[in-house]
Amino acid sequence: DLKWTLDTVMKELLGEKTELRFRPSIFPFTEPSAEVDVSCQICNGTGKVKGKNCSMCSATGWVELLGSGMVHPKVLEGCGIDPKKYSGFAFGMGIDRIAAQRFGVSSSRMFYQNKLKLNEQF
Repeated sequence: DLKWTLDTVMKELLGEKTELRFRPSIFPFTEPSAEVDVSCQICNGTGKVKGKNCSMCSATGWVELLGSGMVHPKVLEGCGIDPKKYSGFAFGMGIDRIAAQRFGVSSSRMFYQNKLKLNEQF
């Protein structure tokens, strides 16, 4: 359910051609945990923009977008929920990276530089 949910959400936000890649990771409240990468929307996953290396994905074609995992049973117990009866998943992402991917901003750093160059793109 977690992978399907994330795949569906990312395709709705970024487009049907968006691909996801799950990599094992460690987060304190989930087990198992995964980092989720999406195909770069700036270079369409090729790693190149106008013949040059894509700065958003460092020419890899992938952008790390969020962390996810199954809620650890100890967390459920700590909340008074029976982990033998219930389970859940969690994920979180930064708004700057998702906005950069969705709107084609070439670097999420632009959101913090206070320059008009970002506004001129729109």
